[in-house]
Amino acid sequence: MKSIKKALMTGVSYMLPFIVVAGLCIAITGIITTYFHVESEALTLLNGFAWTIMGLIPAIFGAYCAYSIADKPGICAGFLGGYIAAFPILETTKASGFLGGLIAGIIAGYLVILLKKLPFPKVIDSLKSTIVIPLVSTLIIYFIMAYPIGIVIGGLNNAIINGLLAMSSNQMLAWLLGAILSVMVAIDMGGPLGKIAITFVFAVWSDPSGLGFMVNAAVFPGIMVPPLAAGLAAYLAPKKFTSSEKKNAPTAIITGLVGIGEATLPYAFRDPIRVIGCNVIGAGIGGALMMVFKLQTPGVSGIIGIPPASNPLLFTLCILIGVVISTVLLVIVKKPVSDDYVQTEEELDLEIKFD
Repeated sequence: MKSIKKALMTGVSYMLPFIVVAGLCIAITGIITTYFHVESEALTLLNGFAWTIMGLIPAIFGAYCAYSIADKPGICAGFLGGYIAAFPILETTKASGFLGGLIAGIIAGYLVILLKKLPFPKVIDSLKSTIVIPLVSTLIIYFIMAYPIGIVIGGLNNAIINGLLAMSSNQMLAWLLGAILSVMVAIDMGGPLGKIAITFVFAVWSDPSGLGFMVNAAVFPGIMVPPLAAGLAAYLAPKKFTSSEKKNAPTAIITGLVGIGEATLPYAFRDPIRVIGCNVIGAGIGGALMMVFKLQTPGVSGIIGIPPASNPLLFTLCILIGVVISTVLLVIVKKPVSDDYVQTEEELDLEIKFD
């Protein structure tokens, strides 16, 4: 199980730059077309290029999942398996997308490990890693992904997307989807739970319905609200925060604006219940509002996602509402820092200075 979790995290880490490049290219072309009313063949080609990268995401993800398990020999089979997940071979099957890419990468990785352990004749032993293993593993992955995975997982993936589309179009349920995704990101500030939510966003990113950009907008409050709220609360209620927390306030605000949630961790470590609880409430409300108003953005981080949003003002307002709620709650529920804690912190500072 640990190796599968590692494969998932590795796949997401290596895939992220491709998502960023594609998302920014889509955002840039959208901004130029929408705000400056410029239309040209170059912009159309750039936008198409970005969507081509998006189509390759399951293949890239599959390749690096396999790489995590079996090192370099697994890349080829993982990539091609992920490619089939994105572009199924059989006309009667549906694309299995991100989920199929994950399965392709895991199967390819363990298949390569198995092939490495098999004895080969000395004549072809030197060709084992460069020809035999890539060829055999790719052929096996081809048939697995084209038939059983393409039929079963492709159908499951299609059912999941259709279910989410139905949920997002229902005003009574859309807010819940947005709130859950945003809370998942906010609750552990860059940890595994948040990565699961982000992984889900990537899974439906390239769906032609626009669902991917909707759920992408929903996680923005989960990323931005915690650090912004913690930093602002430290300014507004200085007696309730330690000197180091107050010093980190500008950093928390800046990182929050660019979409990095980890700056909240020092605040959460000292007072986890209050900090995480307040941030979850604000982020959850912000994410719910994003889905209620059906806001979309191809932006991938912080304020960069605002200009290409379907409604930049409303998008910003949803985030601000979340920030205000979390900040006010932190100011109210946080308790003043005790004198003992202040003295201990000063002693630690002195120790560090003298060392």
